[in-house]
Amino acid sequence: MVKNPPNDDNKRIEEEAFKDKLEELNNRIIHLYEIVPNLKQCDRLTNHLQDVFVIREGLNQLEQGLLQSHLRCCISSHIKIPGEVVVAVSKLSAIRHGSIIAIEQEDNLDDYLRGGVIIDAVVSTPLLESIFYPGSELHDGAVFIRNTRVIKAGCLLPFAPTRSGVEALGLGTRHQAAVGLSRVSDALVIVVSEEKGWISLALQGRLYPNIGTSALLRKLENPNSRM
Repeated sequence: MVKNPPNDDNKRIEEEAFKDKLEELNNRIIHLYEIVPNLKQCDRLTNHLQDVFVIREGLNQLEQGLLQSHLRCCISSHIKIPGEVVVAVSKLSAIRHGSIIAIEQEDNLDDYLRGGVIIDAVVSTPLLESIFYPGSELHDGAVFIRNTRVIKAGCLLPFAPTRSGVEALGLGTRHQAAVGLSRVSDALVIVVSEEKGWISLALQGRLYPNIGTSALLRKLENPNSRM
């Protein structure tokens, strides 16, 4: 039987991979910087756009790796669950799989969520990814999280009125539903836009669009913290 390498070896391998990826991205960025004067040459634009795409995907990979490392370091349950959610949201954002996750706080959400399928499983990144996979029957509805468990999936949420400002941002029904629920409860409602890949948070009737994963993780770890 092949034994897993010691933790120190795993850490060293991860560090080397991280450094290699950073060096690769740095070289691509330097290359783009050097050829800025040639950006008007249409025959080269395709290659330059490919470089930008690779840089963006590389940064997404680094972000997910750092989040997963943070998750492994935080083993207490009250931090582990937010970590699972944020890693899942980061992955869904990278591939633009639309999603909406309602996290219950003090207010009971049973009266506000309609329909849905009972899941009653511990929150995990793979579970959330599978629910919001476009081929899933539940991907269009909201996931309802209470404490450390996914209670239901495929739920319908109350809509916010059109004056909520969601349309002005070019966002759609998921974001209206997120704002709607946050107006009638103290729930934290996370939305991933399938059009833009944005991660947004609805809280107390207000939408915080395109927030970073670090800001989202801080808010989930400490709901009373300021945005």
